[in-house]
Amino acid sequence: MAAKDNKLEVGQSRIGLMIDGLPDTPRVAVKLERTDKRVEVTIPLLDGHGDVYQYWFSSGIIYGDDPDKTKRRYEPPESISFYDARGPVGLVGSSASGSTMNFGGAGIGEGRLTFDYAILGAGSGADYESINGLRSEVEGLGTWVGLRSLNAEREIKDGRLASVNLRLESSPSIRAGRLLNAEFQSNWRYGPGPGPDQTTIAERMQIHTQIKKAVSWEDHFKVHFPLRNLLRVASWQRLNFVGHEVVSVADPLRTLDGKAHGDQWLPVITYRTGITESASKLSWMDFLFSYADVESKGVGRWIDLSNRFERGLTPLVGLLDLGGASLEAHLAQVGIGFEMLGYDLMLETGAIARGQAYVKFADQVAAVLDTVANLLPFPTTDFQELLRRTYMGVKHADNAQPNRQEMHLAYRQAIQVFRAWVALRLGMPKAKLKAALENDKVTRQIREIERSLATP
Repeated sequence: MAAKDNKLEVGQSRIGLMIDGLPDTPRVAVKLERTDKRVEVTIPLLDGHGDVYQYWFSSGIIYGDDPDKTKRRYEPPESISFYDARGPVGLVGSSASGSTMNFGGAGIGEGRLTFDYAILGAGSGADYESINGLRSEVEGLGTWVGLRSLNAEREIKDGRLASVNLRLESSPSIRAGRLLNAEFQSNWRYGPGPGPDQTTIAERMQIHTQIKKAVSWEDHFKVHFPLRNLLRVASWQRLNFVGHEVVSVADPLRTLDGKAHGDQWLPVITYRTGITESASKLSWMDFLFSYADVESKGVGRWIDLSNRFERGLTPLVGLLDLGGASLEAHLAQVGIGFEMLGYDLMLETGAIARGQAYVKFADQVAAVLDTVANLLPFPTTDFQELLRRTYMGVKHADNAQPNRQEMHLAYRQAIQVFRAWVALRLGMPKAKLKAALENDKVTRQIREIERSLATP
């Protein structure tokens, strides 16, 4: 169980015992620390060539007494367990990040391991190399789903608020897909607030996957990442994970007598998923479409689309990760995404044969555009040529350099074509989608650019 003081904050270091589960290694005191980039364990190397741990950090070295590398272990185990007075920490996904050694004296040095996942409260790191369940909180998920755990009943007397009755009740889980029993699950907690005489109530909506047979972390994230990306497409914002919790049936909740009492969900520290430190607050107006527009069937379709059209969706959704990249880089990635998505859509409809070598870019764009052309809040007659001209202009040095305002216009129009295509494929009614596109923030940006281009 993760105790209240079993934490690992950025900048914090803890000294404790490392157990790696290997028969030929002794228990050793190590330092566990967390920086703003990694979770790291530092192992003391105290016996020169006689220290078994030093070989974990020398995989690229050939030793004369072991040229075939069969006598010793030359890489760290997949997981280790860390124990100190604050509680246990399971560490999974190890890699050697460096070592230093002073061979001029007593042969003393240190080796450093970094880890993909740190599970606070885990009895054993090995129990979490494969996992049964994963829960992920994502910015804006509760708003997008639209379910609340907290209901407030107000009583008004003589024109004044006399009382408020607060009721916390978990909403029914919402099916999100067949793979790993994916669902959206509401959770809540309450307790003492940050100051005296304060009580805090927190609502959370989480992506939840769980099965009886443990599978890899990557298998779970193959569901969680697409669902996070669905919120990114709906809002066209770089929404991130807020946190993760994990469960392993191999490490149940136990009382002091050793008896198991069901599953325990433990917090996870990781730098692999882009967890944000400060979550954005969103409203329903930030989304082009919501869960109510596509429902459970539409969410399941998105997971399917993410696999079938991965080549096109990856660069298009990935536009939100480009950060401070140039407009040229954004537009080039848009073009690549439309090429890939359009090609696969043409395969889907039978318009081309698999392996066909040459397909016109205009036809690839049309494969995405045609199904939504009459829903878009801007004329589409010139869109294909505008995107082709600006994309080729930034892609090929022998093409004319495109006008920057036209590049901005092509880029944002392409975003709306893509988002409209997604919403329609997920089952959003056409009339509702058309109205939503009219009022969307990206559409407002398009209109501003159009006005600028129309101004002499």
